[in-house]
Amino acid sequence: MKKVVVLAMLILLAVTGCSKEKGVTATGSKTISDPNVVATVGGEKIMAADIDAILSQIPEPYRARYSAPEAKREIVDRMAEVRMMAMEAKKRGIDKKPETKLKLEYIVDQILAKDLEDSTVQDIKITDADIAKYYNDNKAKFAVGPRVKARHILVPKEEDAKAILAQLKKGADFATLAKEKSKCPSAPRGGDLGWITKGRMDPEFEKAAFALKKGEMSGVVKSSFGYHIIKVDDIDEGKEKPLEEVKPAIERQIKREKREEAVNKMKEDIKKAFPVVTNEEYFKKAQAEAQM
Repeated sequence: MKKVVVLAMLILLAVTGCSKEKGVTATGSKTISDPNVVATVGGEKIMAADIDAILSQIPEPYRARYSAPEAKREIVDRMAEVRMMAMEAKKRGIDKKPETKLKLEYIVDQILAKDLEDSTVQDIKITDADIAKYYNDNKAKFAVGPRVKARHILVPKEEDAKAILAQLKKGADFATLAKEKSKCPSAPRGGDLGWITKGRMDPEFEKAAFALKKGEMSGVVKSSFGYHIIKVDDIDEGKEKPLEEVKPAIERQIKREKREEAVNKMKEDIKKAFPVVTNEEYFKKAQAEAQM
């Protein structure tokens, strides 16, 4: 599916990216003497620079794949096919149809709007000082923990949980009883739930687990899943991730925020030159039709 999405993007770029320079048509296995010409469609050339421009637009995770020779051939084949069909469509006058012109105008508007946004934010720079300030102002976002390493025994009835708790208090092994009695999928692991951070478990379970000290065992705890007996094997009080570890993520976040701020300001400025007026009667009519 990802390949299809990327290829669809390539096809769209191909439609707008082919060189308009006229030349001798080459078909099939005929030789093209100019090394900068990759293929020709009708009298139009697809240039090596066109392919490079398209490859530069591919998201980084896919770029290496589409840089391989066989992938480049696939791109050229798709470009040629789309360009060939577009030429035939123009020959038949399809580009003059009102519905087609509307689609083309909308696509052009989208491309222009996107390029305008890009030109507005292309000079945004993020400094180390910006990153350090964001880190210091938002340290809670970069904290890991606190967390507890817990195991539990889960049963549906309170009386069963009380009976198991009595066995544990007499010295029975927690992991062994969990394997025998617990109705949780963690039973084969002796009830081991691994490390638990706040906000991920049932509130009552979580409240009880984080109230325990290392090595302590709870009483019977009721939750929406049933009745638990919880034991905490270890505790991690939590720590802040170092700045260097989160620096790339902070830089991306600041860029997003600055981009949004710059684009919103640009839109407000543009509205002064090109005010938007909507016909409220249109929406009233649409509302009335929707209620019929």
